[in-house]
Amino acid sequence: MPFHVRLRFGPPPSPAITGTWDSEATAERKFRGFIGRYGSRADVRIELLEETADGQLIVVRRWTKDHGEETRPRS
Repeated sequence: MPFHVRLRFGPPPSPAITGTWDSEATAERKFRGFIGRYGSRADVRIELLEETADGQLIVVRRWTKDHGEETRPRS
């Protein structure tokens, strides 16, 4: 299943930069790279999402400057 990384400069529904990869490892590297590059900005939200078979997006990891990294348990 595809994995997505979303970078937002502000709360939803602000515009987002997104990327999609078939490899979770590649998406994880991009997620970490965005944290390194933009994670110190107060308005940044970075998410790693997994796309389900029916097209829903589930947040796997999330980063904000205030809360750091948050990981969602997988079912």
